[in-house]
Amino acid sequence: MLPSVPKADFPNPARHHRSAWDVFRVPLLVGLVCAAGLGLALVGDGIWDGLSWLALSLPVALAAFYWRRAGRSH
Repeated sequence: MLPSVPKADFPNPARHHRSAWDVFRVPLLVGLVCAAGLGLALVGDGIWDGLSWLALSLPVALAAFYWRRAGRSH
């Protein structure tokens, strides 16, 4: 039998209201960085190629980071 835990220990996520800016701020920033990376890849050479690789690898790095972090919490 599981021990009873008071409901106050677990905040209700449905009651936490966030604005649209709070929700979409980071995804918008990641999208803008990726768009800049695509633009750099199209028009630049040399150092710009390296910067475009960095910008375009951001979503992959973020996904790997949060995937590993989620795996540790279980």
